[in-house]
Amino acid sequence: MKSLPRISLFALLIVLLSAVHVFGQATASGTIEGTVTDNSQAVVVGAQAVAVNKGTGASRSATTDGTGSYRFELLPAGSYVVTVTKSGFAKQVQNVELVVGQTASVNAQLKPGAASEVVEVSAEAAIIDTTKTSVGQNITPSEVQDLPLLSRDVANLAYLVPGVKAADSYDPTKNRYAIISVNGQDGRNINVTVNGVDNKDNTVGGPVMQLPLEAVQEFSISTQRFSAANGRSEGAAINMITKTGTNNFHGSAFGFFRDEALNAIDTFSAQGGGEKPPYSRQFFGGSVGGPFIKNKMFGFFAFERQREHTSKPESPTAFQELSLVTDLGAQPAANIPTPFFENRYNGRLDYRFSDRETAYISYSSQANNSENDQSDGQGDLTGGNFTLNHLQVANFTLNSVLTNSLVNSFTFGFQYWNNLIDSHTSAPYITFAGGEWFGTNVNVPQQSYQRKFQFRDDITKTYGKHTLKAGVDYIQTPTLGGFFEFNSTLEIDFGSDPSKILGDTTTYPDGFATPGLVTGMTVAEGEPHFNMPGGVKQLGLYFQDDWKVTNRLTLNLGLRWDKDFNLVGASAIANSRSFQEMQAIGSPLARLAHDDNKDFSPRIGFAYDLTGSGKHVVRGGYGLYYDNIFENIPLFLIQQANPTVFQTAFSISAKTDEVPNTGIALQNWRFGVDPLPTIPPPSSELNPGSTGRLMAPEYRNPLSEQFNVGYQWAVNNNSTIEVDYVHVLGLHENKTVNVNPVDPNSSTGARPLDDDFAAAGVPVLGSVRVEESVNRSRYDGVNFSFRRRMTRHFTLNANYTVSRAMGWGIQSGNPLVGSGFRNYPHDPRNLWDPRDFGPTPNDERHHVTVSGMVELPWGFDFAPILQFGTARPYDLNEGYDVLGIGSGYSRPLIVNNNDPKNLLAYADSALAQDALDCLAAAQCHQAGYDTVRGRAFFQLDTRIAKNIRLGEHRNLQLMFQAFNLTNKTNYGNNFVNTANSAKFLTPAGYINPTSSSTPRAFVGEFGARFTF
Repeated sequence: MKSLPRISLFALLIVLLSAVHVFGQATASGTIEGTVTDNSQAVVVGAQAVAVNKGTGASRSATTDGTGSYRFELLPAGSYVVTVTKSGFAKQVQNVELVVGQTASVNAQLKPGAASEVVEVSAEAAIIDTTKTSVGQNITPSEVQDLPLLSRDVANLAYLVPGVKAADSYDPTKNRYAIISVNGQDGRNINVTVNGVDNKDNTVGGPVMQLPLEAVQEFSISTQRFSAANGRSEGAAINMITKTGTNNFHGSAFGFFRDEALNAIDTFSAQGGGEKPPYSRQFFGGSVGGPFIKNKMFGFFAFERQREHTSKPESPTAFQELSLVTDLGAQPAANIPTPFFENRYNGRLDYRFSDRETAYISYSSQANNSENDQSDGQGDLTGGNFTLNHLQVANFTLNSVLTNSLVNSFTFGFQYWNNLIDSHTSAPYITFAGGEWFGTNVNVPQQSYQRKFQFRDDITKTYGKHTLKAGVDYIQTPTLGGFFEFNSTLEIDFGSDPSKILGDTTTYPDGFATPGLVTGMTVAEGEPHFNMPGGVKQLGLYFQDDWKVTNRLTLNLGLRWDKDFNLVGASAIANSRSFQEMQAIGSPLARLAHDDNKDFSPRIGFAYDLTGSGKHVVRGGYGLYYDNIFENIPLFLIQQANPTVFQTAFSISAKTDEVPNTGIALQNWRFGVDPLPTIPPPSSELNPGSTGRLMAPEYRNPLSEQFNVGYQWAVNNNSTIEVDYVHVLGLHENKTVNVNPVDPNSSTGARPLDDDFAAAGVPVLGSVRVEESVNRSRYDGVNFSFRRRMTRHFTLNANYTVSRAMGWGIQSGNPLVGSGFRNYPHDPRNLWDPRDFGPTPNDERHHVTVSGMVELPWGFDFAPILQFGTARPYDLNEGYDVLGIGSGYSRPLIVNNNDPKNLLAYADSALAQDALDCLAAAQCHQAGYDTVRGRAFFQLDTRIAKNIRLGEHRNLQLMFQAFNLTNKTNYGNNFVNTANSAKFLTPAGYINPTSSSTPRAFVGEFGARFTF
């Protein structure tokens, strides 16, 4: 009975919101508005405006008000005919193409005449949306179909938007996605919706699924938006719209084909003397749409299939070394096969009850399986894996025109995702000094899954000059979690390489059985699941007034409130062993974190038409934007709340460490002769020396403060120039703080909490890592854009961004890791060391993109995409614990004051004390964060196509696509950054190394597409 008041309160809230005479932005629609005047420029009151969708025949009508204005909200994107009539005037007819999120102005100047007289206005819709306050861009249907796309992932086209660039995959589940860095961020905070339905990954961030390209009508991306209708993201908002059937049957069939003969060999394979690895890919499918009942019911279906037989070249050195240990179980291969198979499909059914009520159902699915995508070029076939992925997103949407000025949109959404990465092999993980390895991959098995249900209702009331909006958005995620294991099998580390072991019989007289040759052993055990107990709920409420103060000034005034339930994981943290240990010692950190209650987001935007002609517009805005807490942050705490704790069962590396349950010291243990260690059963308690995990009691949702101001000029009816200044201040970002580091002044490696743990009679933990929401970042940029729509046989979209992205440095051996997530300060005793503040890894001071399409004679089309970016920075480290604060720390790099360019001064770990003494004498200093830069990025992709007309409505297009046409080796900032490496400051790989959306070398592809 206690739950009834809560249910009643929620129901009452919904009723009150629905009763308010306001309108909520339907994210899958656009708006047509206009002002009707006569020849004397006087407004015409009582004129009848009718908008008819050319594809479906659906129509909407309105009467101009006292200001001569009319407005159609909630219109599906598409082609419309707008007709304006008034007694005593000739009828005026105008065509307009409406895109998602756009407010298209269709003004009419009526001329005296008979009602039977028709005046057709042939001019295209205005090139400038004079009411737009956001920074972003719509990707049109022609761009979706005509521009070259490497992986048929429409999100690649987001790179054409100012302030957007490609970034590396931040999780193995995203390797085949177009990762989008917006305003210097890493891509996790992007919020993607499909027909207005949430398509977000709550575990690691970013999108969940990719749609079949044939099903994408268009999509819009807003890098800064000032509508309160959108939330749950501090980054960009991307909304994808699926295609619909029309009164005319239409469809497509396509095929794209690649082979190694069309590819160039990549630089690293060529340097190693290797050959091009085998490669074959076929991507084919099609679509069909049309009426079931003309003007009433429409259907659309699209299907795409990808078959890919590819491989990753093994390091020649690793292949040679592992070929010497096949008798130990290695299965070396010059190329590791990486086959990939995928199906994507979408179905949509639209039904028109009347001109005032329509509904549609859309369902999309993506299922793929692949092998060996975790291979790193140093392993073999035993270290392979398989990956299974199944993703779904669906929606039911009901759009209702309650009156000419009151509109409502209701959406029910569903999302499902299940990703499994596992191995067919269960064998010890064997490593050698040079990095070669074989056996079960340490990154498997792991799984992530989520299931969401979404209820969204948006309602609108146009009242004079005010378009009032409000809505409720509720998401229930009953299933969110998965499992993650590391070192699932015994790891055995050899202190030398196979060639050295077999070739140096003096040092290794017994070969692999030589005592002391094995330098370490590690294994993990326990329950690895991290399921969020009770699931997660999210509620968003908003109110907004789009106020057309005058015909030249529009204001957007909004307020949004978001509330998350259980995303911080408090229901599990109370049972976490780390939390319980901190309670036992009376730590002030032993208090539960709670979900935010005060996430209010004010939004304000303005657009001012300087001359009233629609040719010069100044716009700007300010807003606060809250994001979600990804489950990856409390993940390890949730694992520690399981009946048994997943943790390192043992890890030995000292010569005198005993190999568990053998009675043999590590320095005397003989591989293949002495018994393997006995792996203990999982424990319900943390082992001594384990890593503690906590959430700070004051943990909050990440937040960004954004504002922009810009100017847009319509050069002519088909071209526009736009300049925008953009500012983003990231607040409450994640920082992981070790509150129990090693005391560098202790000869025994003591930690601050050792005595407290021992006195409380609980296991003495090693580092204790507390997740805090105290980090910050900042982005400032100026975007310059020129856009020309199809005129005189060509289009052009050119952007230039000059910017600076700054953040706090992190402790990581990886030079590419961003500063906004899982941030470890290099010295936990000094969280805000100014030397930790610098450019983020995605900082490009200058970025250029150019795209377009040229219609050539004889039915040929040419479409290029050019991207250029100046060098991104990367971080440097010594490669060992130079400050003496515990394992896992390798920053900073120490240089002498009198020779700061000598980056190798203390690269030898034997000089660690010298480095500390030099720092104490103020004769040395720490190199700052991200102080060096890699190489500039340049990529040119092109498509040349020949169109063969097969009648009035049928076309066959034959094409060739070239990706990275100039065969540029783009290292980006992927350089060896560890000073004690022999390859220090040399390229380690390619820009965005784990992402498949950036070609490593020239890639060619033939294709054909038939449309009707």
